Amino acid sequence: MAENDRAEAGDLPTAGVILVAFEKLFGGGRGVRRFRHSGLRHVELPHDCVLVEQNPKKSSEWAELSRSGRRVAWVMRDGRYLARVVDGEVTFLGQ
Repeated sequence: MAENDRAEAGDLPTAGVILVAFEKLFGGGRGVRRFRHSGLRHVELPHDCVLVEQNPKKSSEWAELSRSGRRVAWVMRDGRYLARVVDGEVTFLGQ
């Protein structure tokens, strides 16, 4: 399941909230939007965060996972990566 059950200091969405958004993002639920320029899907999260699917056109190891069929997404706020979700496993970054 998730690596952390809650976010540190309450300034991030919890792992549970992130996973609900993750399933919505990849399951086509309501509230999924697309960025105009890139076409990438995203879901708004609490605390001014957004869950964004990995761009498979990039050259990173995460894009490679995405191209191979794995579900990869990132929790971001103000251009910073706060957490990574791979196939439903949440990893909070910078802790």
